[in-house]
Order: sequence, then structure tokens, then C-alpha cells
Amino acid sequence: MISIDKRFDSETISLLKTFVGREIECLRCDPFFYSTSVYGIVGIKVENQWIAFTNFIEVLDHYGADEDVAVFKANKCEEQDIRSFTGEKMIDIPIEIKITGVDIINENQRLYNGKIQTYDVWVTRGVIFKLDNGREISLEKDVWFSEDIIVERGENLVGKFVSTNEFVENFDGQYRAECHRETMML
Repeated sequence: MISIDKRFDSETISLLKTFVGREIECLRCDPFFYSTSVYGIVGIKVENQWIAFTNFIEVLDHYGADEDVAVFKANKCEEQDIRSFTGEKMIDIPIEIKITGVDIINENQRLYNGKIQTYDVWVTRGVIFKLDNGREISLEKDVWFSEDIIVERGENLVGKFVSTNEFVENFDGQYRAECHRETMML
């Protein structure tokens, strides 16, 4: 069986934990045109500290073939590192609300050939910032080959994430797929 783990590492989780109880000042990304999806990068500013959420291609084993797979990551950065990869003038969306919690949404994708499990893959699907006013902001990686990040604001945003059925329905015949989500609450 092949195991792949592309969840946020312990350093990223520790960084996100420090945001609880602090004010999220703004979100920076490319402008929204036809959807709330933006290409490659979203910046979050928390009390003068920037974190870049990225979703860029890496060549990985994708269920038996080396494929371009977008991997969702978060890293502390400088303000100038939050820049458009499409040439757009980025927008700042003021938030100015305290973060009461951070949920990391992880997905476990399993593939079986008959009764034998051939793949056990973990990915971070997204992150949800819980805000003091009862609302949420979510950043979700799009499907495996897309470098887009879906940005949402509202309530109960995990329900807006791409269905786990999207993964399961990609396999048929001798293969059986399962996909489950777990939420890590910080």
C-alpha cells in the first residue's frame, strides 16, 4: 500500500493556533470575477503578521501515475510575498474581527483494488476561521489538479466544501474509492 500525507505540518498547525484570540485584519487576494475562486494564493493578515495560503502544483504519485497535483500550504511571510500570479491588482478585504477558533479540514482518500487497499492519502482540504461575530471565513483547495483556492464568507462553511463524492466518483470497475473528512479544531 502506498501512503501519502499532504496535511499541514506541525509547524503550520502551531502557527494557526497562535491566531486564536487575535484580530484578523484583512484578507488579500486577486479580485473575484465570476466566482469566489482565486488563483494560487490568499494572504491573511493577523495583527501585523502575514500568512500566505498557497495551492500550487507538485508532481506526485496520483493513484498510479505521476501527475500535477495542487498542494495546499500555509506559511508565514512578508507582505510583499502576497502577490498575484495572474498579473491582477490584488484586493484587500477588511475583516477586523477577532478569531475565536480555527478549523483545519483534512480528507482521507482511500483506494482499493478489489478488497486490497492500494492507497491511503491524506490532504488538507481547507481551513475555516471562526469569528467573534458568529461568522466564518473559509479557504478551500479546489479539486486535485486545480491551483485555485475557494474563498467563502458566511456560516457553516464546511457544508459548502466540494463533496467527498467528487473523489469517490472518479473510480469505477475494479477500483473502489472512499473519502472521509475530519476537522481539527484549534
